[in-house]
Amino acid sequence: MARQARGKSKKNEGQRAKLRRRKKAEEKPVRMNPAEQLLVEAAEEISGERVLCTSTGGAHAAAAVAQAQPDSQVNCLFLDVFLADSARRRWSEVPNLQVDCEPDFVQESVDACVMPLAAGGQSELARDLMQSAISRLNEGGRLFVSTDNAKDHWLHEQLKDRFDKVTNRPAKKGVLYVASKPKPQKKLKSYESWFAFRDQGRLIDACSRPGVFSHRRLDLGARALIESLTVEDDGRTTEVIQDGQRVLDLGCGAGTVGFAAALRGRDVRVHAVDANARAIWCAQTGAEKNGLTGFSTQLEAEGRIEPDGFFDLVLATPPYFSNFRIAEVFVEAAKTALRPHGRMHFVTKQPEWFTDRFVEEFDHVSVREIRGYFVVKASQRGE
Repeated sequence: MARQARGKSKKNEGQRAKLRRRKKAEEKPVRMNPAEQLLVEAAEEISGERVLCTSTGGAHAAAAVAQAQPDSQVNCLFLDVFLADSARRRWSEVPNLQVDCEPDFVQESVDACVMPLAAGGQSELARDLMQSAISRLNEGGRLFVSTDNAKDHWLHEQLKDRFDKVTNRPAKKGVLYVASKPKPQKKLKSYESWFAFRDQGRLIDACSRPGVFSHRRLDLGARALIESLTVEDDGRTTEVIQDGQRVLDLGCGAGTVGFAAALRGRDVRVHAVDANARAIWCAQTGAEKNGLTGFSTQLEAEGRIEPDGFFDLVLATPPYFSNFRIAEVFVEAAKTALRPHGRMHFVTKQPEWFTDRFVEEFDHVSVREIRGYFVVKASQRGE
């Protein structure tokens, strides 16, 4: 009974921490990118029975179009589920706005597409989304696309290649383009990429798409995390993963680390988690290609992993941005997910925060440098 009570207390503590993080995130206003602001100001002229949108963060342009055109059905695409959930809560009272978190736009044909693009964004993702948006435009449909780069040339050239008519509306904070009469699209370019890597002599296939971390290649941090699964000490080699173990891959990206882990032993089950809908699609697709039947995925941003205390090993690739806020979510998720004495490996280039954090709540904390990265290891305390 005492052990059960401690387990409940641990779970409740983790849930309270997640609620505090969510409340803090909801209270913090989302800064509107100038590219999005330009589209908000043009919302009155963006009309049609169906409108597709993307967003630089807060779905402000999509909401403005939906409010200005109450008879339109507006869909706003996010790849990141945290941003999507935040947008759903923020605009819950706008009935004709639907926020989607999917790998791609909805398949229906539309009358207008609205795309704010940040100057520091990924150009390949922008080209991919523009191609998809244009392919869904009805005859006479228009693309409204903006950038926060007032000196833009790249986006203008991309649009001139795809449309007969492009209107340029420069502003102090960026440029808004209105494009109509799409040129006949030649063979659509596939931005999906397959690559292969080796682990212990075995060739493993992986699929990636624009918007997924380390598109088209195996990241060196992922390679370091995979190599940490083998330990050499005094001439002896020890495998971290044993037959039948359950592995949690946090921040799975295209799934490469999880694939290697699943193939390190017999009947190893891997649960791969990421906040990016395209990453989950890539992980599922790659798992099927590699014949991994014990591989599951979850689209999740707040570390809600069920059941508690189920996993023998957590492998984590936390992002570097957000001032360790997301890293903290990863740590809390690992603490909840691991069985007593279960192990965890986190890969990072900034080991100090992780070592300090791990010492607070875990045992056997150590750091191993591999390929210029640091794999910080620890084990769950026993009950």
